[in-house]
Amino acid sequence: MVLAAVGLQRLPFDAWSGILALTVLVALTIPVLNWLARREGDPRLAHMLMWGMAATVFGVLLRYFFVTVIYNASADAGKYSSGASQLASLLKQGTFTTVPPGLESFPAESQRIGVVLAVVYLFTGTSRWAGSIVFAWFAFGGRLLLWRALRRAVPEADDKRYLMFLLFFPSLLFWPASIGKEALMFLALGVLSFAAAQLLAERVSAGSIALFVAGLAGLLFIRPHLAAIGVAALGVASMVGTLGGIGQGAKLKSTAVRVVALVVLVVAAGVVFSQTAKFFGTADEGAGVTSILDKTRSQTSIGGSAFAAPAVSSPLDLPWAIVTVIFRPFLWEASGASTLVAALESLALGGLVVTGWRRLVGGLKLSLRRPYLVFVLTFTGAFIMAFSYIGNFGILARQRSIMLALIFVFLATPPIEKGRGLLLKRSSRSQGTAGFRTDDVGAQPVLSTVQLGASSPEHDPPPIRSASKVNL
Repeated sequence: MVLAAVGLQRLPFDAWSGILALTVLVALTIPVLNWLARREGDPRLAHMLMWGMAATVFGVLLRYFFVTVIYNASADAGKYSSGASQLASLLKQGTFTTVPPGLESFPAESQRIGVVLAVVYLFTGTSRWAGSIVFAWFAFGGRLLLWRALRRAVPEADDKRYLMFLLFFPSLLFWPASIGKEALMFLALGVLSFAAAQLLAERVSAGSIALFVAGLAGLLFIRPHLAAIGVAALGVASMVGTLGGIGQGAKLKSTAVRVVALVVLVVAAGVVFSQTAKFFGTADEGAGVTSILDKTRSQTSIGGSAFAAPAVSSPLDLPWAIVTVIFRPFLWEASGASTLVAALESLALGGLVVTGWRRLVGGLKLSLRRPYLVFVLTFTGAFIMAFSYIGNFGILARQRSIMLALIFVFLATPPIEKGRGLLLKRSSRSQGTAGFRTDDVGAQPVLSTVQLGASSPEHDPPPIRSASKVNL
């Protein structure tokens, strides 16, 4: 302890404050991870979660190196830190403002990053290391909530495979591991998705509406257009779930809560779309969606990583937009070290999609019975159309890290069997009699009447874990 104290005294405040923040966060996180593993009854899960936490720390170190050395501290994180430091001093003096000093020329969404960081600095002191670690922990929590959402809403899915993607895929570790919008967006998306999973299940609680509004507010706080996509995605999925529930005789309470949720969505949509217009600077009359997106294309198609954005304006443009937003840059399009890394990751993602095509088809089939998959599919599709107007590989690689967390959902759904159109292969936690039976002739598995009914953990009971564990 004495040696540690002496060592800390020789370190600059920025470093030892970061070490202290990391120590506190790890001490608080380990019991939560162990608790999750105990609920699952899988000791190996605890090791995976611990390694995921360690990978998050590695992501912070790598991103900090890139920001301070490769980018010569010219990234926005330094400007956020400077403004947050001054705002924290003002807060200690009893002066509050939503515009941190030095960030007056930044958009309102960027200024809010400074406000959040200033609150962090009230506890840690001014330390970019501490700020980066706290923001990375926000993203880590969001990824865990995304995992729990899939587990709650789609019990057939291989949730451990999905968790592996969330914890260790490079973009999901690198981009949110610093002070910036990505970390808060991951947290907000995690809350939004977890609430959507609850709203779209058979057992719906009124509290899930408040949780969804909280996640929506988080996205609206940082990226209003993503909040608009979230509203549209839940609206589509909720209508599918409500109609399916009524057709299958779902409980009156669950149907009523979904109807209330739709009403809340209508109200929220008005607020979200108004804020989205302000975000793009088109609160004045006459500016349509097309002009907004064209403005985005012209503003991003600059720099050494610029390219001709596919810009979806008709259904014929969609295939190339999907390829561009998800899989580009290609290796031959790399113009520097950063785009080369993005190209290699895109190549790896392409390999995952090609080898996992049966899972993709299985997920599309399963979405007819699992409305959460409709939510994910709608969110991803709208994201691709909106971001097809971005004409810079650097910006695209950073922004799409949010979308990748949703794409991986369909790489974890049960695959179709070779030569058959039925979803037969399931994860270990939902194998057995859950939704499948064996007929008397030929011992071939066929869909039971339960499988064709309303989609929910309640109607599709897994044989290994109890229903109470499904609800978390």
